[in-house]
Amino acid sequence: MKYIIGIDSGATSSEAVLYPLGNGRKIIKKYPSVNISVLGIDEASKRLMNIVNDISKKPGIGNITTVAAGISGVRYEKDRKKLERAVKKTTGIKKVTVLPDTEAAFASAFESNEKNCGILIAGTGSILYYRDKHGKLLKTGGWGRHIGDEGSGYWIAREALYKVTKYYDGRHKKTMLADILKKEFGIDSVNIVKHVYHKGFEISQLTKHVFRCAERGDRASIEIIKYAAENLLTHFVPLKNRVCRIALMGSLFTEEMLLAKYLRKLAREKFYNIELIKPKLKPVWGAVKIALLNS
Repeated sequence: MKYIIGIDSGATSSEAVLYPLGNGRKIIKKYPSVNISVLGIDEASKRLMNIVNDISKKPGIGNITTVAAGISGVRYEKDRKKLERAVKKTTGIKKVTVLPDTEAAFASAFESNEKNCGILIAGTGSILYYRDKHGKLLKTGGWGRHIGDEGSGYWIAREALYKVTKYYDGRHKKTMLADILKKEFGIDSVNIVKHVYHKGFEISQLTKHVFRCAERGDRASIEIIKYAAENLLTHFVPLKNRVCRIALMGSLFTEEMLLAKYLRKLAREKFYNIELIKPKLKPVWGAVKIALLNS
């Protein structure tokens, strides 16, 4: 029995599928992220090789014909080629393709010949990929947490800190988010600067709490999520009046319902020519589809 491997690695975690080229059993496993922007090329290579070696233990590495890996942060072809060479050299697998995780996500939502379609990803970051009527791929957003990623998980968490510090100042009404910071992380008005600027507090930990507080009626949290939806909506501006379908992807859409709800409402009002859809497959299956095409 021969197998292929499909891998999807986002900003925070990876998922891999061992897929039989026959009637064998599929194996799906979770792994740490292979984000090259955070880890650097050497550590990212090690993690990718560890994923391939681990998931192929049962059939044996010699029975793997093809690997396709969608990796976060591989913006440049030279980095993709380095990762491919590392896996080939270590494992002996001849057919290894490394591509941006957005391409794997796109393949999971649409067939390769579909046009006037795209994916809006909202997870730790945010980005829109769109395939126009000529088959050309266009990108909007995806500039990273410091200069972009509007409406993303990191952006939402940062907005939460804005609200909390304004509450500390007396410039904003009381918000549950201040209580969450104190209870869950031991952070208050006295030590928040030390935690954020000097102790490496991971801001994105707050994102899920914003959604939970919004569900409990916290006005500040609801405002943040609505504002996030407004910012995500701006990704559609370059599409103008094009009639198209956009798949909503990423953890903020798959795990949280409130953001998609607000975004759909705004889109109906301002971009009624755009149909927002829910993808049938997870991004890792896009990587599997690509591996099958390359096998």
